[in-house]
Amino acid sequence: MEKYQLTLNNVWKYIKEVFSEVEVAYLPPHGNNIRSTYGREYERSMRLADGLRQMGVGPGDRVATLDWNTIWHFDLYWAVPGMGAVLHPLNVRLAPEDLVYIINHARDKVLIYHRDFAPLVEKLKPHLKSVQLYIQISDGAGPVAKDPEIEDIIKQGQPKPFPDLNEDTVATIGYTSGTTGRPKGAYFTHRALVLHTLTSAVAFAGFRGFARPECAEEPCTFLQLVPMFHVHGWGTPWTFALLGWRQIYPGRFDPNHTVRLIAEEKVKTMAGVPTVLYMLLTAPDLPKYVAKIREIKPIFVVGGAALPKELAKKAAEVGFIPRVGYGMTETAPILTLGFFRPTEKMPQDLDEYYSLLTATGLPIPLVDLAVVDENLNPVPKDGKTMGEIVVRSPWVTPEYLGDSEKTKEAWRGGWFHTGDVAVWMPDGRVRIVDRAKDVIKSGGEWISSLQLEDLIATHPAVAQAAVIGVPHEKWGERPVAVVVPKPGAMVTEQEIIKHLEKFVESGKIPKWWLPDKVIFVQQLPLTGTGKIDKKVLKEQYKDILRQS
Repeated sequence: MEKYQLTLNNVWKYIKEVFSEVEVAYLPPHGNNIRSTYGREYERSMRLADGLRQMGVGPGDRVATLDWNTIWHFDLYWAVPGMGAVLHPLNVRLAPEDLVYIINHARDKVLIYHRDFAPLVEKLKPHLKSVQLYIQISDGAGPVAKDPEIEDIIKQGQPKPFPDLNEDTVATIGYTSGTTGRPKGAYFTHRALVLHTLTSAVAFAGFRGFARPECAEEPCTFLQLVPMFHVHGWGTPWTFALLGWRQIYPGRFDPNHTVRLIAEEKVKTMAGVPTVLYMLLTAPDLPKYVAKIREIKPIFVVGGAALPKELAKKAAEVGFIPRVGYGMTETAPILTLGFFRPTEKMPQDLDEYYSLLTATGLPIPLVDLAVVDENLNPVPKDGKTMGEIVVRSPWVTPEYLGDSEKTKEAWRGGWFHTGDVAVWMPDGRVRIVDRAKDVIKSGGEWISSLQLEDLIATHPAVAQAAVIGVPHEKWGERPVAVVVPKPGAMVTEQEIIKHLEKFVESGKIPKWWLPDKVIFVQQLPLTGTGKIDKKVLKEQYKDILRQS
């Protein structure tokens, strides 16, 4: 028998056949709205692929994108892998030097960019060695450079069927944010992405805490809030298309615009990093839409960093249903979700409930996950013993591009090493307590920066907190807290320490975990994916304890 190939083309064809009339909308903060359908975008993606072929783009060629969450980016998600080329979304928030490195390292042949990035692209061009073709997305406002425009390419293309591809054809590549050195490249095949899409769809459609039963009656709405340059937008452009959900692409992120879209478009589910959720909860226009949001009860899936309990509570008060997901660039990305078993009873104690809700969660199907010690022995499921999360799954990248040493290190012992430190709970859940590079090693013992951040955030005057390990002559490292107060709030270092001492007295943390210093700032530095950039903080305050 002929083997049926697991390709994104076959997924896209199914979506066109079954959900052709379901809406896909591009509703940016500024500019013209576009309301389309899956059927229309299927044809446009075919035309785009043929237009790219006419311009010399062929199988295996790498096509980089610098774009917001636009409808053209959605088309590229299907068109580029569909023609046998390789899609390479670029993180628009990276430094120009890192972008040059990534594009050259990936050997991208094409760079498709939004008009907003035209000045940046002009600066990059002299340093890009492999790019032969530049294409602009003018977003209806007209081109700002002489490069070909994507709509013209779509118009000149013919709606030719996508080719039959082997499922092991590489579909996408992506790079880590480079927080511990140069960004590393990972690649994903059609088979890997189809399996990730199918399994994610099972989770979002059927798992308790994520499923929306009302969506069986009419198409529910998913808001693509995760940047599409961040690990395939967490896979949701493909997943929610396969589920037949209506999708909204909001362009460049704007908190006020986003809360309005949630209310007016009746958004049922979205996802993002904790910083984005915090920005929505503090958006000036939020009060105008709270009543509608409470009526809709949208799920907000937090990933990319730990969800603090206090942030989860604030989200719930507004009307959001906070949930947790976990993954990374190298894992396509989803590994776990904070779903609940059908027979599971919810804790009556509020603190226990939010501890359960904010845990990293349970593996989704086809993810083999363990928490292990340095010898790859599973740690006890006691909720106390720390170890590293290791995984095996069909969608974990098999290697780092052009880096055999890092590949060997990551895949030692036949497991992919995530670098995330966690405890294994008696019920099988995992709870990440830190990144291996962020855990504070003081006097030979580990201190969880995430747990300290979560406790500091319970202070009524605290908006955000980051805890870092700072060099110490005696202890090796000691914790230092960097705190952003709420607007108009006044709080002192002594008040933060006294607040934490309450948790020492209740037995939540040992006394030696108390920070040696508390620093107050107006804002915390963020990485290109919106996470708190502890690398910057560690460099900025590396001598703070020596000075004191």
